[in-house]
Amino acid sequence: MLFVQEIDLVYTKAVRLGNFANARRDVKFLPVDFNKSDITDEILFNRVYLFQSPDGISEKRNKVSILGEKAFFDGKFAPDFFGERVFVKRANSGYEILYTDKRQRGYIKSKFTLTEGKSGRIIYNDRSSGWDCPVWNYYFVTFNFVCADKDSFKPKIFFRKNPDFTFGDMKELRYSGF
Repeated sequence: MLFVQEIDLVYTKAVRLGNFANARRDVKFLPVDFNKSDITDEILFNRVYLFQSPDGISEKRNKVSILGEKAFFDGKFAPDFFGERVFVKRANSGYEILYTDKRQRGYIKSKFTLTEGKSGRIIYNDRSSGWDCPVWNYYFVTFNFVCADKDSFKPKIFFRKNPDFTFGDMKELRYSGF
């Protein structure tokens, strides 16, 4: 079974200073409130939306889903459950985690393969603005992955300070096509 947590931390220009960046980097994982008897399929997916203001970081939404066959990447360019940059495929006795830094999905690369008891993390930056609002929103996105048996689930399953695999695409906040 694969446990996945996506943390989308949104912020604006008002909190781009160093001390605010350090606070963002400190948010690596969050507890998951879920009854393990409800796990009926292969992937437990927790998506958390946070917002950072000068007053601190606050939670806007937190959703837990159980995903099955449709959550796996099949090579098509349709939207999927893990956003526009992270993809999951089944691999021999585990899961292959893929990533692209391009929204066109032309350059999808395998970043790591998780087997039983292994964990991984992908971290990247992004930014966008809406067509009706000229304000840029910045995103600090963290994906945590744990490959484990269903019985291993606990609220703090993602609390691994040093996962087995880490990939960070933090080079720049480039224009992302909006």
